[in-house]
Amino acid sequence: MNKFIWVRDRDKVERYINVDHIIAVTKVSAHGVYNASAYIVLVKEGEITLSQDEFDTYEDVIAKIQQALA
Repeated sequence: MNKFIWVRDRDKVERYINVDHIIAVTKVSAHGVYNASAYIVLVKEGEITLSQDEFDTYEDVIAKIQQALA
């Protein structure tokens, strides 16, 4: 059975994602001149960049995936 979650990206776009298509949820810490970032890597669609401080952060997305798989 396929399981889906709603995810809002940093541009406030809502996406309905099949958790079976998620390869990774990644957080990159800030270093040097680069800001921190977080994103979801999907099997076919590439990456979805997540918000750092509002909407669905990487912590929110991981919690949603865990709930969908429970």
